[in-house]
Amino acid sequence: MKPYGIHIVAEFIYCAKKILNDKKRIEQALRAGLKKSGIGVVTISSHKFNPVGVTTIAIVTESHIAIHTYPEASHISLDIFTCSAEREKPFALLKFLRERFKPRIVRTVELQRGNPIEIKEKDWITSFTSSGFEIKYHIKKKLLSKTTKYQKIDIIENENFGRIMFLDKDIQIAEYDADLYNKAMILPLAKAKRKLNNVAILGGGDGGTLYEVLKYKPKKAVLIDIDKEVISAAKKYLPSICKDAFSQPNVEIINEDANKYLSTVHNFDAIVYDLTMHPEAMTKMHRFDFLDQLFSKIKSSLNKNGVISVQCCSVFDTDTMELLKKLFSKHFRDIKFTQTFIPSFCEYWVFATARVKK
Repeated sequence: MKPYGIHIVAEFIYCAKKILNDKKRIEQALRAGLKKSGIGVVTISSHKFNPVGVTTIAIVTESHIAIHTYPEASHISLDIFTCSAEREKPFALLKFLRERFKPRIVRTVELQRGNPIEIKEKDWITSFTSSGFEIKYHIKKKLLSKTTKYQKIDIIENENFGRIMFLDKDIQIAEYDADLYNKAMILPLAKAKRKLNNVAILGGGDGGTLYEVLKYKPKKAVLIDIDKEVISAAKKYLPSICKDAFSQPNVEIINEDANKYLSTVHNFDAIVYDLTMHPEAMTKMHRFDFLDQLFSKIKSSLNKNGVISVQCCSVFDTDTMELLKKLFSKHFRDIKFTQTFIPSFCEYWVFATARVKK
């Protein structure tokens, strides 16, 4: 007998959240989908994780179905495997579950299982966007691939963009246009006509924004990045971006969570926000609440008329932009948004500056 099967691997991104932590409703949805698609059920079993997340597995007459939910990220990972050549049933189930969970974005891969199986693209790395497209970067040379306590670091060499750093497959910086990104972050601070005696950078472990800040001769620049291995990787593989910034006498490097650090340290003339706007992987809090708490701490940590500079998101990420407009108006004044095309990102990126509202 020749082994054979159809395996659909799907990611449901930005689902309706209410059902994702409800074990009973997920089982009901799967049972209804199996019935409608004509796939026979042997048994269904589920486990609810603490504090959030549900795994539901169905043993079916033709193999198995597995659902795992990430309510904190509005995300479902789905496997549909049937050891049958009949394609209609598994795809009918996929369609049913898509309609039931209402994801805004769906990513699927269809595998033909059997002997042999090969699913690897050794020479490419894909950076996910929430904007209806994904970007593949050719790996001319892989310089680093390492999983730290906090994330996966990849640094590659690309024919056009030079060396590129990715964190959890999300592009961070490239040699080709690092100066565009860093100037978009720091130049507005210089134009704010304030002395930059004491500057904090939240994130920015590649050292590029730090190097740009140092051009304006602050008395002290503090870089707070939770993952010291990102900084080590930048020093070794991205010296053209960070230069000698990390070793300057007026620079202090803090490997700590920015939230924790800002709870006790204040008196900054400017704060550069070079962290993610999608913290779902590091917190169980709702994104708005997490960022509201963080921006409140940033506000408290700034001097009177202190300035903040923020990397926001893609111009296509309208949800994040709406969220940030609400948060900025709550905590800051004189808010200005600008757009800069970053070639290595393959899209326009939004940056913002504002003054503290005391």
